[in-house]
Amino acid sequence: MKLTSTLLGATALALTSGAALADFPERAITVMVPFAAGGGADVPARFLAVELEEQLGQSVIVTNVVGAGGTVGATQLADNDADGYNIGFMPVGTTTTQPHLRGTSYNDESFTPICMVASGPFYLVVSPDSDVQTWDDFAAKAQGEGVTFTGAAPGSLAHVTSVALGQMLGVEVGYLPTSGGGEAVNEVMGGRADATAWFSDFDVQFGLNALAIFAPERSEIHPDIPTSAENGHPADIAVWMGLFAPAGTPDDVIATLDEACDAAVNSDGFIGNMTEANREIRHLDAADFDAFFHEAYQANGDLLRSAGLVAN
Repeated sequence: MKLTSTLLGATALALTSGAALADFPERAITVMVPFAAGGGADVPARFLAVELEEQLGQSVIVTNVVGAGGTVGATQLADNDADGYNIGFMPVGTTTTQPHLRGTSYNDESFTPICMVASGPFYLVVSPDSDVQTWDDFAAKAQGEGVTFTGAAPGSLAHVTSVALGQMLGVEVGYLPTSGGGEAVNEVMGGRADATAWFSDFDVQFGLNALAIFAPERSEIHPDIPTSAENGHPADIAVWMGLFAPAGTPDDVIATLDEACDAAVNSDGFIGNMTEANREIRHLDAADFDAFFHEAYQANGDLLRSAGLVAN
């Protein structure tokens, strides 16, 4: 009888321990943003973290790991434990262009997409104190004395935008690399660069002026800003961003994070914050984001090779 009781007790303990281990999350979750605080990816990441805490019942801590166009943080994330407690909020450039340009140790198989959160077209923006206040002003200066564009490290989507601008205007556009979007804005406001690419919150967050939007159509947020196509140069340059986990993260953990992300993105708090910041929400669940991500990785690699930025 004593042996039977002992075995039953051990079995109960094992079942209880197993259930506890499966009860994700049991502690704080860290969301890594691979750019500086206040930058383009950092703002929605912090909005999202607040809502994820409500959904998951645990602290969600945003950390910034800066360097090399986001690749320092992405590399750390790829090498992290695949347990759901270390995830990343990363944009298109870090995840789908930098691996091709830099030969990073990570690629599209290094991460498991959790959810897309936001996507927005880039605007060509300048300081309100700049003498350049229209597309024609920018083109004239670029084709005359020359212009300097700024943004995150070479290979970022801002850098790709500067290359596209040079092709549009038939000139070589100078590029001043920074640690992230927030620093790039400082370079523009300080007069050390003529322009950068930014999201639709360029006015409410920084007081910048936009000369054009790189999109097929004008934005409902800024209907007065012309498209680059209206100036004779069609372009569609948008930055999407979302949550990723290291490859190998258990399916049930991904499902929990995906469900929490869905609720967070559709919460009044997140929608209100994004609306106030003039940011555009675009949500894809884990399955749809996975398919989208792998397709974008291949397509952007092909684009970079065709532009001569990556050897075939």
